[in-house]
Amino acid sequence: MKTRRIVQIATILSLPGLLFAGCTTSDPGGTVSSDAPPATVVIALSQELNTIDPTAAIDSNSSSAINQVYEGLYRLDANNSPVPAGAAALPEVSADGLTYTISLNQAAKWSDGTPVKAADYEWAWKRAVGLDSAAENEVYYGFVLNASDIIAGNKPVDELGIKALDDYTLEIKLAAPTTFFASLLASVSFFPLNEAYVTSQGDKFGSDSEHAIYNGPFVLADYAGPGVGTDWKYVKNPTYWDAASVKLDSIEVRVIKETSTAVNLYTSGEVDQVAISGAQVQALRNDPGFTAYTTATAAFLGYNFNIPAFANVKVRQAISLVIDRAALVNNVLNDGSALATGLVPAGLSSDQTRGDFATAAGNPLETDVDKAKTLWAEAKQELGIDKLEIDLQTFDSDRMRTVTQYLQNVIQENLVGTTVTITASPVANFLENTKSGSFGIYLVTWGADYADASSLLDLARSNSGSNWGHYSSPEFDAAFAAAQGADAADSAARFDDLLQAHAILLADQGYTPVYFQSSTLLRNPEFKGVVFHSAGSNTEYKTAYIER
Repeated sequence: MKTRRIVQIATILSLPGLLFAGCTTSDPGGTVSSDAPPATVVIALSQELNTIDPTAAIDSNSSSAINQVYEGLYRLDANNSPVPAGAAALPEVSADGLTYTISLNQAAKWSDGTPVKAADYEWAWKRAVGLDSAAENEVYYGFVLNASDIIAGNKPVDELGIKALDDYTLEIKLAAPTTFFASLLASVSFFPLNEAYVTSQGDKFGSDSEHAIYNGPFVLADYAGPGVGTDWKYVKNPTYWDAASVKLDSIEVRVIKETSTAVNLYTSGEVDQVAISGAQVQALRNDPGFTAYTTATAAFLGYNFNIPAFANVKVRQAISLVIDRAALVNNVLNDGSALATGLVPAGLSSDQTRGDFATAAGNPLETDVDKAKTLWAEAKQELGIDKLEIDLQTFDSDRMRTVTQYLQNVIQENLVGTTVTITASPVANFLENTKSGSFGIYLVTWGADYADASSLLDLARSNSGSNWGHYSSPEFDAAFAAAQGADAADSAARFDDLLQAHAILLADQGYTPVYFQSSTLLRNPEFKGVVFHSAGSNTEYKTAYIER
């Protein structure tokens, strides 16, 4: 690789970010001939790969990796519209919007040469909703008939609304009309699995790159497993039905924790792509490889409602009120991230008459230190405490450490008697701690899984598998249920239901939104054809190539 010249700076802050899995953009670039020479690129990431099991992926790093080596019925194009992949065509939808009939792409094969059949989808989905961890992905499966009842243990798995009519025809029944369901089918949770193979592997399935078969543009290699493996590789899949469109022979992924180290490797030509943030964005904005994307990602605080202090609404409101979101994004992050106005970023969801969801929701979040101090004093009296030790958990990245340090300072400075201890863990450990309730507060970035406000608001449902702190509001649940059920076919009423749910959540501070995250990176100008999606699996390398 050639050495690239980038703007040099004397001092640089390392602030890499992680999206915890809208609009779509793709990098400009021309076409490349089918006889292009073999090519390999090197990508730097700041987090390890947590899982390669499509049904277990809840973080965007895993979802992005799985999206390179597996494929569902559809992929999203550069305009975020579903295009046939594992399917031969877009679905045939019944007049009531409840039944989808899909013909499969008969050229699709697994990497062991066996065909991908309708039964692979049926078995994978039924396996997913039957897992103990199924509630974490109910945000996806809940649209399918009986899925929520199955996940709750009220119905058997066999009653899931999916059926293989024959080898290459799939029938899906929905719980309610869902206009964006075809796009949702591009999500990794709906990917197929080969029953015979997965069953033969037992507990070893997905334990490393050698214990899986793939049906995507690439196959995985050199991955030692969750919690063990760091670097890995995507290698072009010769059995892929559209292999002619895949121009890269391989993509090497290197996990580099310190962004300054990765930037130096980019400068020397050893790495083709690295995420940057903070001072790096300002220093490198004029570099030829600088790339910026708009994402549908919210950073927020979650509270452990099993701890009396955090179950007190005044404590949560006081914490929110001491956060100066404008100062955080402009002076601390300074990387293009935007101040949070709620949980749903602009551009994710809209209504024909009401416009953008974030605009319609307004901005009820404010900074008011005096009010925060008053609420904190009242909360201490109600709780019978003088001091509060706060265990603030996040995942290990420079950006998250920087934000948690800012939060530590403003909370301790303004809420007298608080002591904030920060724990920044690898993603796998962070997930283990949050899922088990071993935290006081956590800071996380969460990307929308699909282009609708419900994708993020689903986190606050009382029985959501991702509601790690166990926030519970009957009013929120009722409004959200109406949007997904009784009002599902009435777009205006559904939009109002979601606005109501959002308002209830922010009034409660069930979650405290902090900022909306940007995605900025350096990419070799010769590395083109990468497609970025702000919702769902954010990066696709199927059409990527090196221009020589």
